[in-house]
Amino acid sequence: MEDKNLSKPSFANGLNGLKTRLNDTNLLMIQSSDGHLYNMSFKFNAPVDEDVINSTENLPEDYKNFLRLHNGADFFSWEYGTSFYIYSLEEALSVLEKVKTGIYVPMEYKDDWFPIGYVQDIGGVYIDLSSDKNYLILLGIPIYELLCDFPTWLDRMIRVNGEMYWEWAGKELFL
Repeated sequence: MEDKNLSKPSFANGLNGLKTRLNDTNLLMIQSSDGHLYNMSFKFNAPVDEDVINSTENLPEDYKNFLRLHNGADFFSWEYGTSFYIYSLEEALSVLEKVKTGIYVPMEYKDDWFPIGYVQDIGGVYIDLSSDKNYLILLGIPIYELLCDFPTWLDRMIRVNGEMYWEWAGKELFL
């Protein structure tokens, strides 16, 4: 019998792999698509208190497991910003409150979406709490259903150095 968990990415494994490549000051040299080399920095927050995690309802367990390791993180930061970041739980709840009270009004929003982060120059990353799989939404212009769960998305973002992989597309050829 095949273990279905073997094929599912583990954000813990991906994070550990990333961290082993960082130098003593949490920098990583990457090559961009145009061949230039950049030193990117990373910041990993301390874990969130288990009591705080337990006070939140309906969040996927894999996202809660990330918070148990790091209550938010900045990925691939450089002089022009941060490629993407994952909110601390407090920041996520603050953004959610701003959305629900109308202080911050995204272009499109559904009541069962929970903010977990931001992709630079694109928009917010949300968990669709009404779905039990493939639940990430990138709320920008346009809006993307990322067709994956949190561990898969984080694994992909690390492997592509924070690039917007969802925009990479082939084109069907008619020969």
